[in-house]
Amino acid sequence: MTVHPEKKDPRTIWLLASCRFGEAVAVGMLIPTLPLFLGTLSSPWIDGLSVKIRNGLPFLADWLPQATVATDEAKTAILFCLTGLAMALIQIFAGRVSDRLDSRKPLIIIGMALGSICSLIIPMLDHFWQLLILRILQGSFLGLTFPPMMAIIARHAPITSGGKVLGLYTTIRLVGFGLGPILGGVVAEYAGYDAVCLVSGALLMLSVVLVASRVKDEKEFKHDLQPDRVLPPVKPIFRLLGAAIFIMMVGISAVISLFPYYEREFGSSQSQLGTMFAIFVATRCICQYPFGWIGDRFDKKWVLVLGLLLFIPLVWMQAEVQNLTELTWLRMGLGMVSAMLSTAVGGISAERSEPGNRARVMGINTLCFSLGTAVGPSLTGFIDSQAIAFAIPAVAASILLLATLALLPSDRTARLLQEAPQ
Repeated sequence: MTVHPEKKDPRTIWLLASCRFGEAVAVGMLIPTLPLFLGTLSSPWIDGLSVKIRNGLPFLADWLPQATVATDEAKTAILFCLTGLAMALIQIFAGRVSDRLDSRKPLIIIGMALGSICSLIIPMLDHFWQLLILRILQGSFLGLTFPPMMAIIARHAPITSGGKVLGLYTTIRLVGFGLGPILGGVVAEYAGYDAVCLVSGALLMLSVVLVASRVKDEKEFKHDLQPDRVLPPVKPIFRLLGAAIFIMMVGISAVISLFPYYEREFGSSQSQLGTMFAIFVATRCICQYPFGWIGDRFDKKWVLVLGLLLFIPLVWMQAEVQNLTELTWLRMGLGMVSAMLSTAVGGISAERSEPGNRARVMGINTLCFSLGTAVGPSLTGFIDSQAIAFAIPAVAASILLLATLALLPSDRTARLLQEAPQ
C-alpha cells in the first residue's frame, strides 16, 4: 500500500475548528429549548401507551415508576436518547466509508446541509412523534460529519503535540457549544422557538459554505489503489479510550432529562438552565489547552487516570444537589475533568492512528461521545432514583480506571513500539 508523504497544514485544523464552532452553536441552541418546546406539542400516542402498559401489563406497570412514558422528563429522555443513538450508529458507517474511499469532505458537506434543513423544519411541527423523527434524522445527518472531520484533524496534528492540538480544536468547538445554550435561551425568551430554529439552521448552513469553499480534502493514498485494499486494523486499545469518552458523556449528559425537574423544583428559567450548562462548557474550554500541554509534556495516560479518579465522586454528587447553585459548582468541576479526559483520549488517538484507519479510530471517540449523550438522559428519565442513575457511570468509571492502569501503554512506551522495526 503506497501512502502519500505526510503534508501537515495547521491552517486546515483552524478552518475546521471555525466550521465546527458554527455547528456547535447551532446544536447547543437547541439543548435548553427542545425539552421545553416539546411540552407544547401534542403526544396522544405516547400518553395512550402509558395507559396501555398499565391496563394490559399490570405487573410491569407496578414495576415502572408512575407515568413513566408520559412525563416531560421521560419524553425528553426519549428525544435525546434516540437522537444520540442515531448520531452514534451512523458514525460506524461514516468512518468505514471515509477510510475506504479515502475521502472526507463530501460526507461533511452533505451531513451539515441536511442537518441545517432539519433545524429549519422544527417550527412547522405539531406532534411529538414528528419532532422525534426529525431529530433522529438530524442526529444521523450530523453524525456523518464527525469521523471524516476528526480524520482530517488527526492527519494534520503535529507529532507529539496531539493533546495540545485536540485541546485547542475542542476548545473552539466548546466555546460555540457553550454560547449555544445561552443564545438559545435568550432568543427563545425574547423571540420564540421559531427564531431559535431559524438561527440554528442558518449557522449550520454557514458551516457548509466554509467547508465547501476553504477546506482541502487531499488523498492519503495513491489513486490507482483497488477499492478492496486491506486497511490497517483498529487496535483494541482505541476501544478502551472510547469507553472513557462514553462513560464521561453518560455522567455529564444525564442532567438533560432533569431540566423540567430543575424548572419545577428549583424555579429555574430557560436562560438559567442554559447558563448552567454553558458554565460547564466554559470551564472545560479554559482547561482544555493546559491539560493538553501537560499530557504532551509528561504523559497523557496519567492525565486520563487522574481525570477518572476525580470524575467518580463528582458525577455521583450530582444526585444530592439541593439547588441550581450547587449543581453549577459540580458542573464546573466536571468541566475540568472532562477537559482532562477528552484531551488525553483525543491526543492519544490522533498520535497513534495511521493512514487508512484514522476515520475509524477518531470515529470511535465521536461515536462514544454521541452514544453517551443518548444513554445519559435515559438514566435520569426512566430511573426514579437519581442516586442510582448517577451511581451507574461512577461505578463504570471505577472499572475503567483499573483497566486503563493495566492495559494502556504510556506515551513513551507507545513511541518505542512505533519506532521498533516491524
